[in-house]
Amino acid sequence: MLYRLVFCVLFSCFVSFAMAEQSVGVDEKTLAKTVVELERSVAILQLSTASLGDYQSLATKMAHVNALEYRVNFLGNLTFLLFMSLVVFFFRLRHQQKRLLALEQRESEKNHQQESKDVN
Repeated sequence: MLYRLVFCVLFSCFVSFAMAEQSVGVDEKTLAKTVVELERSVAILQLSTASLGDYQSLATKMAHVNALEYRVNFLGNLTFLLFMSLVVFFFRLRHQQKRLLALEQRESEKNHQQESKDVN
């Protein structure tokens, strides 16, 4: 199972690197650059014509977005910790099952030896 997991991680890394190496055409790059410059120009024009109320509403919206970001980060961390605790739990459970199986085998060997002594 661990080998499969490692294989999947390595395969996904290889695929992501292979996809990243694909070059974007020159026309697409210049078009993307032009779009970014146009968006930046529009944003500058909007900010230059904004009023004080617009800035205050923008500040409250940014505070709300920051609060949501903190919640999402917290929930992401909580989910990760729960997942890791599940992984640890299953490893411990597997270890306990192995110990129980070994104990049962030892007990059955003792019973078998005891029965052979009783027969003699």
